[in-house]
Amino acid sequence: MKTKITSLAIAVFSSVLFMGGCLEKITAVDFNYTTTVQLKSDSLKTVGYQSIDTVVLKSDLESELKKNGTTLDLLDELTLKSASVSYTTPVAGENFDKVDAVELWVFTATLPPLKLASKLPIGKGSTKVDLDVASSANLEEYLKSESYTIESKGTNNSPLGPMDLTVSATWNIKASAK
Repeated sequence: MKTKITSLAIAVFSSVLFMGGCLEKITAVDFNYTTTVQLKSDSLKTVGYQSIDTVVLKSDLESELKKNGTTLDLLDELTLKSASVSYTTPVAGENFDKVDAVELWVFTATLPPLKLASKLPIGKGSTKVDLDVASSANLEEYLKSESYTIESKGTNNSPLGPMDLTVSATWNIKASAK
């Protein structure tokens, strides 16, 4: 009789543990979402490390969370998964040969600049550069802000003409479901 009660207790305890794990998976939301930003730079006549362009973006995170069955107050973590910079409409012969390094930064009116991604060196002949993610930080406070600023910086080895660039970033979002 004691063996049956012990076996039953172990079975009940195991079931509760198993169901707890299932419940967590049912109530968790984990998805990627991609943003695209257009950058325009004026001619860069000087050589060296400098800002290429700064763009203020209105956050659409709340609507993206809503589409995925969650809300801002249930957001647990937002991290950068990948980022790239490419010429929007490359003209023949236009590439990143005159650019040695590229960086993407994020900041808000109340949060300090944080480097998101960078690439050094950039392959010769490239018209698209896949950046290395520089931070695994939880970026939810940056993108939860009503607006945030993306700044591109780089190091050029020769003067540059005006550039039209597209930045694509994929974010990973973890939240609780409604």
